Amino acid sequence: MSNRYQIDQRAALFGARGPRPRPAPDADRSSTSCALEQQNDEQLDDLESRIHTLRQISEDINSEVSDSNKLLGGMDSQFDKARGMLKGTMGRLNVMVQQGGPKRLCHLVAVVVVVFLLMWLLSRQLHPVDMTLSDATTEPSSDT
Repeated sequence: MSNRYQIDQRAALFGARGPRPRPAPDADRSSTSCALEQQNDEQLDDLESRIHTLRQISEDINSEVSDSNKLLGGMDSQFDKARGMLKGTMGRLNVMVQQGGPKRLCHLVAVVVVVFLLMWLLSRQLHPVDMTLSDATTEPSSDT
């Protein structure tokens, strides 16, 4: 290892381009190697903390993806059930329309409209809407 600092590696690979630098004294080399070792340790600690953070993020992403997949699987089965129910309902409606003719279809539409109107009227009675804007825009004036 000590031979590494005595030989100019660049000059050995690419050829010397001028005077070779003199090797540093042992005291300078040891302080330089200590400083480099300290920098390496700091960078390793920083790298270790970043790796830990990335691992935590990837575990969080993994758990989020697992939860999302479970939710989507549940939604898929619920949509399949709803699709089956709608298909059955449409089949029964088609049979009813074919058996009863247009008179039965008119009765069905009339019942749906009446139910809708009743629900609308009941909702207006339970939650009346104040249509007057004069009460909301006028404020008591203080002329004193």
